[in-house]
Amino acid sequence: MSLESLTNSPFKLLASAEWHTHRAYIVRAFAGEFCLRVIADFGEMPRLFGIESQARVLQENTSAFLAGKQALHALLFGAKGCGKSSLIKATLLPHLLDSSSPLRVLELDSKDICLLPLVFDSLRDLPYRFIIFCDDLSFSQEDPTYKSLKSTLQGSLEAKASNILLYATSNLRRLLESSSLRAGSLTPSSEIVQEELALSERFGLQIGFYDIGAQEYLEHIARILNDKSFLEESSPSRQSALNFATKIGGRNARIAEEFATAWCNKSI
Repeated sequence: MSLESLTNSPFKLLASAEWHTHRAYIVRAFAGEFCLRVIADFGEMPRLFGIESQARVLQENTSAFLAGKQALHALLFGAKGCGKSSLIKATLLPHLLDSSSPLRVLELDSKDICLLPLVFDSLRDLPYRFIIFCDDLSFSQEDPTYKSLKSTLQGSLEAKASNILLYATSNLRRLLESSSLRAGSLTPSSEIVQEELALSERFGLQIGFYDIGAQEYLEHIARILNDKSFLEESSPSRQSALNFATKIGGRNARIAEEFATAWCNKSI
């Protein structure tokens, strides 16, 4: 990626965004080229199951932010398929569909997180409340990008942008993967541990997600399909659902929805 494309293209793209007309965009980047795409079709409201406490915390933080109060950057971490991204969408969507809401959303791919300082520079003086959404975020210590993320979220000589929050998801609570652990060492140095913690601590709101049990998994399927037979001990459909989870290798909300789709299509 050339320096010219890095410094010019994102600024030009973001300056061209019509935030008064469009409420959400996604940045696409490939081989040094950038495009800014309007998100016009938000799809259906995601189904949330078993994450009521996580939803309440994120909703309260978002409501405070949109009311002009102090709020926190949020990291949703934990087991895959448990609803991290779905919860962010479910939290933001009602505000995006409300024409009176000041919320605007910019989706940024995790591989393009190096653009975050430029994004903040471009948005901080605009009369809206911005949430940057970044899915599946993590770094290796060899990747210097995480240092710019630290300074952007915390603020440096320039004050933090009061109208921008970052909502990110990750399978890891510690976003910075230790090279010593990858090399097989069980005891990373204290300096490495401090660096790992310093990055995650930039997210004042950290919300954990965890695998669900067999009963919760079956209840989710029964709710999706409106069929209580999946909760009956001797039911063949119950066993099919459990076998599906075993074959895939886990039980979570995503796998429950995938089973429900396969069941409706009679492909299992």
